[in-house]
Amino acid sequence: MEKKDHIDRALVFMENLEKLGEQLRNAQQQLILTMEHMLAMEQNHQTDTDEYREQERHCRNLHAIVDKWQPVYEEKMEMLKEVKRAAGK
Repeated sequence: MEKKDHIDRALVFMENLEKLGEQLRNAQQQLILTMEHMLAMEQNHQTDTDEYREQERHCRNLHAIVDKWQPVYEEKMEMLKEVKRAAGK
């Protein structure tokens, strides 16, 4: 029974890691789109608008999410790679 528990926990870990990676990719893509929109607004001299300020806030929030969770994701991916290397020996 103990082996099954370890397998279940490993599967949950991998599923959660996959979800986190997908969420990070989505946040990064949204960040790129937001920054592109802000750049277009800057080029059209629309930086003194409520929409631009909202885009700035959204950009800061996305940066915070990526900055917080990217290191966690990378650390967990490294753990997974180590396990795979150890299993391959």
